[in-house]
Amino acid sequence: MDRTESNTVSVKFVDFWPTFDVEHNKFVDALRSKFHVTVLPTEGKEVPDLLFYSRCGNGRHLYYDCIKIYYTGENDCPDFNECDYALSFYPLALGDRHLRYPLYMLYGYDQLDKPVALSDSDALERDFCSLLMRNSTNCDPQRLKIIDCMEQYRPLAYGGSFRNNTGGCVAEKKPFISRFKFNLALENSLVEGYVTEKILEPLTASTVPIYWGCDYVKKEFNPEAFINAGDYDTTEALTAAVKRIDNDPEAYLKMLRAPKLLKDLATDYDDMLADFLCRIASARKKHIVCYGEQNVLSRRSRAFGLIRKSPMLMKVLCRLGNRK
Repeated sequence: MDRTESNTVSVKFVDFWPTFDVEHNKFVDALRSKFHVTVLPTEGKEVPDLLFYSRCGNGRHLYYDCIKIYYTGENDCPDFNECDYALSFYPLALGDRHLRYPLYMLYGYDQLDKPVALSDSDALERDFCSLLMRNSTNCDPQRLKIIDCMEQYRPLAYGGSFRNNTGGCVAEKKPFISRFKFNLALENSLVEGYVTEKILEPLTASTVPIYWGCDYVKKEFNPEAFINAGDYDTTEALTAAVKRIDNDPEAYLKMLRAPKLLKDLATDYDDMLADFLCRIASARKKHIVCYGEQNVLSRRSRAFGLIRKSPMLMKVLCRLGNRK
């Protein structure tokens, strides 16, 4: 498609995580399939055609009057009183305003067919199992039960801040994970559609994931390539299955070598993203209105944005919220 002056669009990214690359990312690439894209500086005051915002930062998106697109890879539901459109993990439908675009798409999804190359002997002679975890308080208790049960079978290598026993948090996940036969890939919570990079990283590192999360994972990854905790009634049954595969080289290698995706399971999320964002850029249609109850909610959000800018006030609110 020829790109003319009418096919130009300016974008800006605010409230994303510090390492997010505003110039080179999936969203810009998707728009560039049909548009000339200008990425405006995050810190500048220019108002873009399309404002992308996420859940980090101090709510800078609240002070822009333009088309807003919310992105989250976490287990929060988009607030369509604040955003015109949203990208999340939820399998929800709201006209043309939402697209399910899982977080793992930003973590080397295209490398699934190029896993770390290992010989059979190298694969089998690795240590038992790794775990990279930071959050141990604001997560589903089932996650900790699985960890403790697995630890009773064989010691785990903790590469994150949680129970670290590797001399400090590892700098790069994939090389660390590839040193072990298994990786405990445990989501923060069990919510429909919530599938993150935790399943993707061990698959690309030629390691067998022991996955806990929603069953949606079996719609998008080959169930024969990982151990799914949801297939077992108890943590003890899960651990027994891991023990069996750990001590059966043939069964382990079969799981390790299985295709990570099946053709009938694969979803072309990048094509869907390009269609979704290019339709927004073409139509330039806002859904948020500045009157009625939606405006009341928007004003409340802006007021709370001022509180979020004060770390002291946020600590007080969090403490109050944690009281039972």
